[in-house]
Amino acid sequence: MNIIKLPAIRGLMLLVAAMLMAPAPVRGIEKYSDPAAVNRKIEQLRQANPSLVKVQKLAVTPGDREMMMIEIGREGNSVPAVLVGANFSGVNPLATEAALELASRIVADAALNTGLKWYIVPLGNPDAYSRYFSKPLWYDTGNGRPFNDDTDDRTDEDGYNDLDGNGIITQMRVKAHDGIWIPVDGEPRLMRRADASKGEKGIYKLYTEGIDDDGDGQYNEDAPGGTNININFPHLFKNFGRRSGLYPGSEPESAAILKFAFAHPEIAMMISFGQTNYLLSPPQGGRKGSFDTESIRIPQDMARSMGFDASRTYTMAEIIELVQPMMPPGMTADESMIASFLGLGAVVNPLPEDLAFYNAISSDFKEYLKKKGVTAERFDPAQPEDGAFEMWGYYHLGLPVFTMDFWGLPKPKEEKKEATGITAESLGKMTSDEFLTLGEEKIAAFLKESGAPAQFTAQSLIGMVKGGQMKPEQMAAMMKRMPAPKTDEKKGDPKETAQLAFSDKWLAGKGFTPWKSFAHPTLGEVEIGGFTPFSDNTPPESMVDSLLNLQLPFVAELVKKLPKLTIAEARATDKGGGVWQLEAWVANEGFLPFPTAMGKRNKAPAPAILTIEGDGIEVLSGKKRTPVSDLGGMKSARYIWLVRGAKKGTLTLKLESKQAGNDSERINIGG
Repeated sequence: MNIIKLPAIRGLMLLVAAMLMAPAPVRGIEKYSDPAAVNRKIEQLRQANPSLVKVQKLAVTPGDREMMMIEIGREGNSVPAVLVGANFSGVNPLATEAALELASRIVADAALNTGLKWYIVPLGNPDAYSRYFSKPLWYDTGNGRPFNDDTDDRTDEDGYNDLDGNGIITQMRVKAHDGIWIPVDGEPRLMRRADASKGEKGIYKLYTEGIDDDGDGQYNEDAPGGTNININFPHLFKNFGRRSGLYPGSEPESAAILKFAFAHPEIAMMISFGQTNYLLSPPQGGRKGSFDTESIRIPQDMARSMGFDASRTYTMAEIIELVQPMMPPGMTADESMIASFLGLGAVVNPLPEDLAFYNAISSDFKEYLKKKGVTAERFDPAQPEDGAFEMWGYYHLGLPVFTMDFWGLPKPKEEKKEATGITAESLGKMTSDEFLTLGEEKIAAFLKESGAPAQFTAQSLIGMVKGGQMKPEQMAAMMKRMPAPKTDEKKGDPKETAQLAFSDKWLAGKGFTPWKSFAHPTLGEVEIGGFTPFSDNTPPESMVDSLLNLQLPFVAELVKKLPKLTIAEARATDKGGGVWQLEAWVANEGFLPFPTAMGKRNKAPAPAILTIEGDGIEVLSGKKRTPVSDLGGMKSARYIWLVRGAKKGTLTLKLESKQAGNDSERINIGG
């Protein structure tokens, strides 16, 4: 079921500009694809391209649904790969459509499917996603694993109930003396928390729509649904968190991804389609680690070697200040480095060197959108949750990870009111004729700006001035005695305000159910209403193709930035006595470093290897197999060996990397 599907909307091209869309699409999807339809489309792609596309079943979910992967690439090619994962939370229909469309585009584009391999999971949480197509419609990220949310003796016994029978689960509001919510001024459909510090008293309590099925005094606290796959990955996994699962990788969906990634070291980049967007909002620092940064004790052996006092504690700032002079030139001590060195816990913030390329690519994307004519503002995407797929890819695998959400609520355009330029002071200096010359429209605007009482209309004032009952200076004196116009209007949550505006303007109001009285069996008289699930993150289907046409081409730009290692130059110099100096320059022709700073810290991925091969070649200085483990984007590194060989012959220098390409160079010696 798609509750927000609408007939064609007049003025769609205006909506296109406002919602980050491209020009009119060449085709339009009729509806979002349910889990079964997703797998049918995957199989159709394989059947149409058997030499290029393979399909594998990664897992069977607790809800008995198949999670599939599309593998695209030329047979036998040893090339880097990109892992694309979509909709691991199960609540992002657009993400799944984007992954399916990306797969189709890759198959059709030799430039994308020849030098790369692609592993695409269009639907990472089929069980949760199935709820988008069910009645009643409700929003929950849990897969089909039965889970006892309220730790009683029953499981999944207190779910949502569609009390008003409209096919969707919204909210209930009930008047209560201990309520904490009040309607928003000027927009009673929305609610906000009462601010007691400003003398406000709450009127309502809010509940999700339903009844207390298990009689424990709570409503809908144990609905069907187990684990959110997108918070079941290892990095910063929350033990005992709601929907986080029993342990990292506890679910077949997440476990399959973990096993696959570790078994495929050729994966050089990860892309996530879901709720975050690193292209618009790069990963941010500021997360607090699991240790107290204000009270750190240095282990005795480290303290002795570094000149610290093991008997006292230090703040993180003090340690950084003392360690910085010990750092090699060009290196900066930071919290992540110190935490790692002292074993204080997991790194929780992206490393500065990596933030540099994230910010640069984000700037490129914004410039790309600008050139496409996109100027509308939207709300910032969310940052990833602890235990998310994208967090694991960067912090554990050390890969560059990029995310896209494709659509976000547009910020409503505020109507700019032109000021009249009239003040009480300037009014007091006017003659009666000058005042009348302003005209009724401008006088009315001035009265509104000034917060004049309703009985002071422009028409009445003009009549009084014409009749001599009032002069502008008298009017100005009255204005100065009036209280200042109210400017601190109590407004609701900005996103909810935008969501309501979008529903009213583009969804014909279908994104919000007006509050309506209902006789609740235990709460008494309540009102049922509120936002339609998914209306804050899922655009109408009529918008999908335009959104994808605009943004998916940038994926091709992303993969162009992958590190690419080559042997830029290699030569041998005769040192006499059958000894040769072999010199080689290895270049990274890609924009991204090999590896990322996080990968370097984690010693992942495996380094590239330079190997010297040749009959009768003896390596005197250097290694026959030399690791290339740190090469920045668009940088080169020099390697030197001494070898002994025949007076005439050849040797081969091979560069091999799972993630950054392969190269070789044949070098003549002695001839």
